[in-house]
Parts: sequence; C-alpha cells; structure tokens
Amino acid sequence: GLTSTNPGLHMSFTGSPGTGKTTVALKMADILFRLGYIKKGHLITVTRDDLVGQYIGHTAPKTKEVLKRAMGGVLFIDEAYYLYKPDNERDYGSEAIEILLQVMENQRDDIVIIFAGYKERMDS
Repeated sequence: GLTSTNPGLHMSFTGSPGTGKTTVALKMADILFRLGYIKKGHLITVTRDDLVGQYIGHTAPKTKEVLKRAMGGVLFIDEAYYLYKPDNERDYGSEAIEILLQVMENQRDDIVIIFAGYKERMDS
C-alpha cells in the first residue's frame, strides 16, 4: 500500500522590519510542537554569518552545526536573501543553500526551516 508522509512544512515569511516575522516564527514553533509535527518546539534564529564560511571548507561544517542544533524544532533564517550572491563567484552561500535544501527534503520530519526577509528581496 501507499505510505503517508508529513507534508513539507517549510515556510517563507516576508515583510518589512518590525512586522513580527520572528514573533510569528516563535508562535509557529509552539503550534507545530503542540500539534506533534516537531519533537522539541524550539526556535534557532540565524543569519548568513552563522551558516556561511569565509574560506573553502568552512561553510559545510558551520551549516551542519546549525542544523544539528535546530533538529527537532524550527530553524529561522533571517535576511535569507543574503545567502545567495550571484555576482561573487568566490562566495560560499550556494553551498549552504544546497545543504539546506537537502535537509529540507530528506529530514522534513525532523526540522522546519523558515526563510525570512524583505518582500522585494525575497521575491527576486
């Protein structure tokens, strides 16, 4: 027979500063915990600096460490658009994005990732 899996609960929050994106993420972590979608209900808030290394080989360990801390809860990536800098070929943000996408798909039952930022920047 068919097996049922949880839907991907990853989200994108957009809005100007002060519109409550972080507050809503905290509430969402609590709701998802109470409904049994996540095991712990904690929220880890990070920015690009927490995920992306400055040198070859630094990004994967940084990103994986953040993901490890967030497992069982919600990872909130503020100003997520800064992860991708297409005009800089020596930027390692795309490596962090690849790791995040892999975890979002393969460990969707263990973590919810929320990307947040200004609407205009998130849409582009």
